[in-house]
Amino acid sequence: MANLLSALLTVDFWRTGGAMVRYVPRALRKPQVNGMAFFTDAKLNEYKSRIAMLSPATLTVWGTMTVDQGLHHLNLACGHPNGFYTLPDESYLASRTVFRWILVDWFPEQPQGLRLPAGFRIAHEEHFDFFVERDRLVEIIESAWSRRAADQWGPHCTFGKMSLWEWGKLLQIHIDYHLRQFGI
Repeated sequence: MANLLSALLTVDFWRTGGAMVRYVPRALRKPQVNGMAFFTDAKLNEYKSRIAMLSPATLTVWGTMTVDQGLHHLNLACGHPNGFYTLPDESYLASRTVFRWILVDWFPEQPQGLRLPAGFRIAHEEHFDFFVERDRLVEIIESAWSRRAADQWGPHCTFGKMSLWEWGKLLQIHIDYHLRQFGI
């Protein structure tokens, strides 16, 4: 209950809600993503190929993150349920149920403007070694791809425990969102 009350008092909570509401008409038109497609050889090879197209000079199409920050953000998001990073539990009942249903189970892609969770945020002045982050992302994706049972995954810091299908879908829509953010 305390997590929900503290979340309700943040601007990010309301911005995220607005982004979700604005996205609903598009969500009704877009085809759904099959969560299990993440675990195919074709999807793994697609992500490796797209990540290899990035360079330190890659510019953002939208948003404020630089390519090294975007890679680090993806590493945190994709790596924490598989033990690469430890992030605080920011979940509460609504995030584990309603928000998870909307953002993971229903929406076919990630809407622009989400502000969750705080553990994935990177300060604008913070930068990372591009090559280390790029190679780490490939390692994390390969590790996630090889985990074929839900009990091999830790809980999401906002959505809590998820099924293998939900993990596959969430990773696909999140990775795709940020690669498209850099024109890849």
